Amino acid sequence: MEIDSIARDAVTGLWEMRPFANRVSELMDAHNGQLIAGLLVVEIERMHQLFRVHGQGSLDQAMSMLVRRLLPICGPDDLICRFAQTQFAIFLPGLDHAGKALFAASAIANSMGETISIEGQQIHVSAKIGVAVSPADATDGPSLIRNACIALEQALSSGTASYLHFTRSMRSELKEKLDLEDALRAAIREDQLTVHYQPKVAIQDGTPVGGEALLRWTHPDRGMIPPNVFIPTAEETGLIVPIGEWVLRKAINQIREWLDEGLPPIQIAVNVSERQFRWGHLPALIDVLLAESRIPPHLLQLEITETILPDDLEGALQQMRWIADRGVALALDDFGTGYSSLSYLRELPLDCLKVDRQFVSDMERDQSTRHIVEAIVAMAQAMDLKVVAEGIETPAQWDILRRLGVEEGQGYLFARPMPAEAFAAFVRHAGAEG
Repeated sequence: MEIDSIARDAVTGLWEMRPFANRVSELMDAHNGQLIAGLLVVEIERMHQLFRVHGQGSLDQAMSMLVRRLLPICGPDDLICRFAQTQFAIFLPGLDHAGKALFAASAIANSMGETISIEGQQIHVSAKIGVAVSPADATDGPSLIRNACIALEQALSSGTASYLHFTRSMRSELKEKLDLEDALRAAIREDQLTVHYQPKVAIQDGTPVGGEALLRWTHPDRGMIPPNVFIPTAEETGLIVPIGEWVLRKAINQIREWLDEGLPPIQIAVNVSERQFRWGHLPALIDVLLAESRIPPHLLQLEITETILPDDLEGALQQMRWIADRGVALALDDFGTGYSSLSYLRELPLDCLKVDRQFVSDMERDQSTRHIVEAIVAMAQAMDLKVVAEGIETPAQWDILRRLGVEEGQGYLFARPMPAEAFAAFVRHAGAEG
């Protein structure tokens, strides 16, 4: 494969994207769209973390090292380009059959799965690959590249597949995702988002002791859109950062309003996403909101998940300690479902652990799950952490949790998420009964 000097990427020596795309189109047009060829778009994962920690030079060094793994896999007539900062694209012309493109994708995924050494640190990288094959998937260069990119998007979203071959349904799924993103942006502009509050109760007697702020979206045409439908889109697009700031501000102002109305002081939890931590300005935002609202900091609790921690543990710890030093409570949500490690758990400035709803659901019929919850409670008590169980739906689950020593819980057995006015009425009514 010869590379013209004007088409060379300065770092890797590969084709740049534009001349690569032009050459792909030329080769396919020369065969009237009937060339049996594969187009692979390869995303190298964890490169953005490498960039944040070590800078652009280390990222470029890593991509150059990975090129040396790619070249032996590709044939002399194959074209390789630096497709984007963390991506390669490979054109495999003149295949005997379409399956060879998938064989190549598998070989590339395996070769990228080994560690690389950057500044004395071993970095584990992996690849996600989108594959499109002509003429079955496209008969022109731009369409072939576009379809490979669509397959890559699906591979990245799948979480498990190293590579995926383009299918027609992927295009419609991508369109649905883009339509949802557009609708979500409109929802932010047009004030379609609201916050509901689900009560937390003391497990021993069921009295309200707190609440969790939960985002809700009512679309003017589609009605209520479930969070598990739109939150992933918000995460992928980065919209979760402004949305998360809005929810945080809304919840803190609501606490202030309830205090002014004479409602007993009650702690409200707000979920914080991985993107908000990566944003890096969360502690400063909390400082501003606490100063504006003048609420006691302990009435705010931030719920984080374990996915925040593994990539940049020290950075996450620094932000969490800053937040905890202000008196804001911190809870680890969905405990036991992610990367739980006692080695870092003891370093976190937490106030409580939340037992995932799946454990609560399963423990009623599965003795081993009940033992897991029991172990979580024992560990939390040893570390002076409160335990909150979520997703409680039956009296039997409530009884088990009470006997295991869980302090607080939430779920449909006690109350569903509700608007702020209904939540206040729920708390007042419980207080009157008490």
